[in-house]
Amino acid sequence: MSPWLKYWFHIGSFFETMQPHRRVLKLFGLFPYTIVQTKGLPIPSRSHPSNNGCNRFKTLKSEVKFMDIVIFTLWQTFFLQMLYASWPKMFFDMPMSRIITMVTLILYLLAGFNCSVSATLVLLYRKKFIRLMQLVEETDCLFKNFFYEIQHSKHHLVCVSLLVGSFVCQGLLLLNDVTAGKNLVNTTLVSQNTLLQAVGSYYYIIRCIHISCVMAFIGGLYSFRDRFLAFNMQLRICLLKRQPAVEQMVSFRQIMNQIQAFTAIYSNLCDSIGIFCTIFVWQPMMFCASLIVTAVFSILTIGHILTDPAPIVLALAMIYSALTILYTLIFLLLVKLGSDLKREGKQTAILVHKAINQSSKTPALVDRRPVVSCGLFCFDWTLALSIISALATYSVILIQFELGVPKFFISAILQQNVDISATNT
Repeated sequence: MSPWLKYWFHIGSFFETMQPHRRVLKLFGLFPYTIVQTKGLPIPSRSHPSNNGCNRFKTLKSEVKFMDIVIFTLWQTFFLQMLYASWPKMFFDMPMSRIITMVTLILYLLAGFNCSVSATLVLLYRKKFIRLMQLVEETDCLFKNFFYEIQHSKHHLVCVSLLVGSFVCQGLLLLNDVTAGKNLVNTTLVSQNTLLQAVGSYYYIIRCIHISCVMAFIGGLYSFRDRFLAFNMQLRICLLKRQPAVEQMVSFRQIMNQIQAFTAIYSNLCDSIGIFCTIFVWQPMMFCASLIVTAVFSILTIGHILTDPAPIVLALAMIYSALTILYTLIFLLLVKLGSDLKREGKQTAILVHKAINQSSKTPALVDRRPVVSCGLFCFDWTLALSIISALATYSVILIQFELGVPKFFISAILQQNVDISATNT
């Protein structure tokens, strides 16, 4: 068997499942250390004694190597070039109003700052990341001891598919932008110079990193949701399926051991999701802001097509609409997984509680639910409703500015297009 096939069919742990995501993040400077697996003494499990055998020869530790420092420093220099480079001055030469110019400049600054902060947090929280890996490994070991082995190869396939799909979609977006951009550049007064190329390169690289990080976050949520679904299903089987009389004669010690395992699995999964969000939630949070801005600009350009279908407006509509469609699909997938985790966690807590006793409430379990949150909001369907209402509000406000302020955004581009046509004739 070839090395590639051996690698693919020997995915047996959460550590190996998340390797594609860690490699992509490391390539973009957002994972500035190396996780190594070493042999050592047994590590006592904090959740359940049956896990001690699984951790007998496996320990995880983080190492900050020289190449990690070099990659991290180079990317930090690139992310924060808005603070010292001269090309941001080009924004003030654009024909739009100062409001749109400042908003665009601030968005560029926030995008780079967000990538810089994300990389720094991952570096500072490397001990928490090791703890996250250990919690998930302990949970998988309990699954193997009491239910069945987690399908790590399936999770690995989903992670690779998400990353490959994101790169393919970004390639199609770039092709769409190049096609539309030819018309955009030919009908504006902005000359093709080094500053304009620097702006474009910065934007596309940051967007590529941004989308890739969000897809990696979605891949992690998928693996957690699959574990909750499997745990929920096994709990229902244990509680609802009637066993023969011989199998019901189980010792009290074995029953308590199983109940302790149920509680440990649920607690480990909740802790893992909390740590995962603490470390990697910055990119999805910025992604929601990017979705709102892109969708509002898309609404403005599509609205202008109905009144003045100029080629320049059609080009802008192609660029913003394609990006909005991709962002919307990613956002719906993100919200769907976050909502599923919240729902499955609630149902699992109730089932675990029923396995312990028959009372109506257990504060330690029922009130503790896995929530995908950034601290400001949760990634569930309520966030989708909030974003829809924000889109309606901001679209109405910008349309009023577009109608009342001369040369605000689209009107400035159209006026510039008219001036070019008059000059050429």
